[in-house]
Amino acid sequence: MPQPENANLLKHLEALVGERNPFTTPGPLEQAAGYIAHQFQSMGLAVSREEVPFEGITSHNIFGSKEGTDPSAGTFILGAHYDSVEGTPGADDNASAIAALLEVARCLEGTSVKGSILFTAFTLEEYGFIGSRQMAARVKESGEFISGMISLEMLGYRTREPGSQTYPPYIPADQYPDTGDFIAVVGNEPSQSLALGLADALKQTTPELGVEKLVLPGRGDEFVEVRLSDHCSFWEHDFKAAMLTDTAFFRNPHYHQATDTLETLDIDFIREITTGLVEYLKAPKV
Repeated sequence: MPQPENANLLKHLEALVGERNPFTTPGPLEQAAGYIAHQFQSMGLAVSREEVPFEGITSHNIFGSKEGTDPSAGTFILGAHYDSVEGTPGADDNASAIAALLEVARCLEGTSVKGSILFTAFTLEEYGFIGSRQMAARVKESGEFISGMISLEMLGYRTREPGSQTYPPYIPADQYPDTGDFIAVVGNEPSQSLALGLADALKQTTPELGVEKLVLPGRGDEFVEVRLSDHCSFWEHDFKAAMLTDTAFFRNPHYHQATDTLETLDIDFIREITTGLVEYLKAPKV
């Protein structure tokens, strides 16, 4: 099975980094969607688009489906948003995650999986998770068996500077590192087994990768700061879901800034995360 490669991640990042906003830069947003769809197609995935209307504009969720061998095992969603806020090239937020999504799909191209995997690029996350909310509501209404979901939210910023990591006030900071050199797995109580299984796979596959996990009580509705990605759309419909993140503004000073550029990213960090994701998705523990 192929292993994640820095060169492939860098190729995707170079193609994607740049403002991708439905109102200020709709052309680059659509170009990113086309690039993602083309990459999915080149990997032998079944590609489809879902129109997502919002405030007079239409953009798209992009899907690449890998069929499993056992329909009763359902579908696992690996997703990341590809839009950015106005005024930022969005390298960490969220081109880093799209690059990882595409590289995971490439590495699994020739691998047989029991449950189907739906690689998903969401639009309009920055406007309130519009794309993922539409999708989550649709699959809930259809009764489709979604075994689990992982939202990839900013995977590229790592620093080894002491004191670089902060936390929301309800998280006991004395129980977590004060250096931003780890990847975080965030789940809620119904998704505990998924979050723990993902964290274990990351640790076992890439021992050099620091991994921290957080499981919120209940559905996690009251913990605003750790709901700020597409996983919360699936929590709201009672699906098992987890977020994988470099913790965004709790670490990265370039969050939603013009300085969120390719040069600030740690490509080795993204590759290490991607390696763990590939291992986990061969047989997800949910």
